Amino acid sequence: MKSTSPRYIKQYAVGIIDYSSQYGGENPRSFSYSVSNIIGEPKIFPKYGDFTQAAVMRTYGPWWNRCLTPKYKKDTRPRSSSFQSQDYIDVIFDKAVFPWSIAIYETYNPGAIVRILALCQEFPKQNTPSYENNNDGVDPDICGKAIPLPLVEKYTHWEVLWSNPNPQFQTTKEARMFAPILQEINHRSRIIRLEFCHTHLDYYTELDAVELTGTFRYTSSSPVDPPSRPMSSLSIHDSPNSSSENLAYSESKADFQNQDSEIIGINEGTIVVTKNYNDVLPNGYFQFLPPEIMSKIFSYLPFPDFCRAACVCKLFHAYSYDPSQLASVDLHSYWHIVNNNTLHSIQSRCSPSAIKGTIRSLSLKWLGGGDIVTPDQLNNFIESCDFRALTFLDLASSPSLTDALLGSLVKFTSGLSHLDIQSCDKATSEGIRILHKLTKLQSLNLYRTKVDDAGLICIIHSNPSLLNLNIGSCTHIRDYDRVLVELSEHSHNLRALDTWRAKSLTSLGLKALASQCKHLEELDFGWCGGLQSSTGCFQHLAKSCPHLRKLFLTTNRTVSDAEVNMFAQHLTKLRQFDILGTRLVTPQSVERLLNQCNDLEFLDVSFCYSFTLDIVKALRQTYPHVEIKRSFQD
Repeated sequence: MKSTSPRYIKQYAVGIIDYSSQYGGENPRSFSYSVSNIIGEPKIFPKYGDFTQAAVMRTYGPWWNRCLTPKYKKDTRPRSSSFQSQDYIDVIFDKAVFPWSIAIYETYNPGAIVRILALCQEFPKQNTPSYENNNDGVDPDICGKAIPLPLVEKYTHWEVLWSNPNPQFQTTKEARMFAPILQEINHRSRIIRLEFCHTHLDYYTELDAVELTGTFRYTSSSPVDPPSRPMSSLSIHDSPNSSSENLAYSESKADFQNQDSEIIGINEGTIVVTKNYNDVLPNGYFQFLPPEIMSKIFSYLPFPDFCRAACVCKLFHAYSYDPSQLASVDLHSYWHIVNNNTLHSIQSRCSPSAIKGTIRSLSLKWLGGGDIVTPDQLNNFIESCDFRALTFLDLASSPSLTDALLGSLVKFTSGLSHLDIQSCDKATSEGIRILHKLTKLQSLNLYRTKVDDAGLICIIHSNPSLLNLNIGSCTHIRDYDRVLVELSEHSHNLRALDTWRAKSLTSLGLKALASQCKHLEELDFGWCGGLQSSTGCFQHLAKSCPHLRKLFLTTNRTVSDAEVNMFAQHLTKLRQFDILGTRLVTPQSVERLLNQCNDLEFLDVSFCYSFTLDIVKALRQTYPHVEIKRSFQD
């Protein structure tokens, strides 16, 4: 007798669609700590430890948040979720299925995953005759080659399969296969996004593989399935039509369903009795509150609820369109529900005819994932709004950022002082070059972009007030020395510089920078193998930049006790120090650094041969106020 139970298809990721950051290099032939290591079957599990064959992201812990941050007006509204995702990886599978289970193989410091989403697309119906052991009547080979139909508005969307509102550090030091209970969805998907939050982690999290189990045919939950909430209980802001304006919203206005009961209102000090509630209080009792109180109440609404409130009544509509509420708009937490309708809703609140330059801070981080927002739609949004007062703009990891959009930014947001376009790979070197027309930049994040030498030098020349610059993992920059020389000549007030994995950087560039930029506070020279201590560049840095608070010299094999002793003598304000992989440093020089730098809070001596586990334990006991890191392999 033919079984009627669904056939479950188990598969591992076959590719990476997108990611926000990685510890490994950008060279396609580099596999050490690369995000691409998550592809395929587990290679490390069940071993636990720090392995180069794992997928690792750029940051961890709370220390990165304690570094210099641009001064801008932050969005003080509460978020719909208590966490803020910091990184993501989009993985693709061979077959589009109805997700039943997702297992993530975590092999080092598990617990960073805070949300799992599926990109729901419309696939062509492919019904074929039933074959043996194929209860769904679908040819698996055809499903493996299934190509989604062109993007259909109100159909292609992201669905949240699982989220963790309270991520916590895992105290158990062992690998795990993390398979949370998923939210049931009635859509096929082959693209899964994993979101991470690292602030609570003790060290880097490492992933080995991702496994997706599902069916070709939708089957509602059964007694053998994992428990799942019904579709009707899905969070309202995760529906396909989840624009910030047109969502159904259940307002908590007083329920006066009994029209026969008397209602007492107040009209010019006189009590009025009527049987029609709406004639007296069309806006409820909120209309008796002072405007200052109403504005305060609306300032506590998460942004989606703030927009939905316009549908409640005329009074709420007026406050939902209050320009003073839009000084800061942060859509990062809602990237998965923001679509073109959402942008139209914001546009109607900040068009030139509505307000004049109200928005000062705008975060569109990750906006457009899955092509939900197209580059043309985002470009129209930038051109239609009044952004004359905008000083902070975050477009990190937005696939909607193109050369055309950069041209619009230069034209309509000329007052920008902070711009973040890290991990935006659609913008070309020529497109990024147009940013030299912005002349007020103080902070610029170009991590993992296609900026080249000529474009970056033009930007440096036109922005003498530059304070923070991130040009890590920019493979199109051929001569980092030339870039640092230009910084030394035009950016004397520079405070923070990140040149992560700058292979062409040598002592020439470092010496020029240290000689002229005396106010430097943060430097990341991680994986910059061209810096050699024999040239005296590190000692020159120590003597020239006494205000340094963060110094990362990750995997620099030439750093020795002489350099560490020099840092201890001159960099007494040091708070974060990373010498991971340094072979020539001994515990004696590090202990001197710990004694001299009273503000030190973070020290990484992982893979430093002289630092055994016993030595590190002793240092931790002696200096309990310092987070001393020592990674290992099982």
